[in-house]
Amino acid sequence: MPREPKDWDNQSREKKPSPLGTSIFVGLRAADTVLQYSILQRGWGSQLIQSLGGSVVPFATPRDPALAYFGLGPYPAILSALALGASTKHVAWVLGVSEQEMLPAGALMIGVFNSVFNTLNTMFSLWTITSAAPQMATQSASITDVITSSPTLMLGLGLYTVGIVTEFASELDRKRFKDKPENKGKPYSGGLWSWATNINYGGYTLWRAGYAVSAGGLPWGAFVGALFAYDFASRAIPSMDKYCTEKYGDQWTDIKKRVPYRLLPFIY
Repeated sequence: MPREPKDWDNQSREKKPSPLGTSIFVGLRAADTVLQYSILQRGWGSQLIQSLGGSVVPFATPRDPALAYFGLGPYPAILSALALGASTKHVAWVLGVSEQEMLPAGALMIGVFNSVFNTLNTMFSLWTITSAAPQMATQSASITDVITSSPTLMLGLGLYTVGIVTEFASELDRKRFKDKPENKGKPYSGGLWSWATNINYGGYTLWRAGYAVSAGGLPWGAFVGALFAYDFASRAIPSMDKYCTEKYGDQWTDIKKRVPYRLLPFIY
């Protein structure tokens, strides 16, 4: 028996400023970038894995300063950049796109949740059993060399890029539509939203899976992608559907008839 849709519990539906919640959210997402970089650059992750009896990938910092990236070798630098990209996207969203109230409790939960998943990715990238690190991790390798030497890493970075661009572009597009006075009270189904009614969730699922593939390989990436897809399909999408049905009525019903997919086109 399907679960009764509940209200989306990660954020408020009310449109109003929330300086405290927004500050907490921005601070935690910015701090995560520093955390992931420190785990890699300071050796915290490697030390923890070794203390637990595990073995770590022997990343080498290039001797040539031109090939060093803020004290990181090519592959760790790529992972640090993925954390930075995710944090930048979230900060840009909360400051420039979202109009809804960011409750302090929700900001704390979302910030911690993202840091936990990012830290798992970083740790798996260091552990020899799970790491997706290419064989080419020498002191003379460039980022381009490392990426092109690993189909798994290319797949992960491709999913990450497509997903994060899809999520943010769809949110910007919807905001432009909503900002026009003539569209007040209307749901949006143009642009990327004509591909799936919750295309932003689909984009998030893709980049989360891509980040995980880039760090921990295909099994970890498949698990993360399936986890988020299930959560959206069983909880967030039914909740959003209930909200939109109550707010837009027949307009929303017509959109669902025109757009048969919910998360990603041709998948769900």
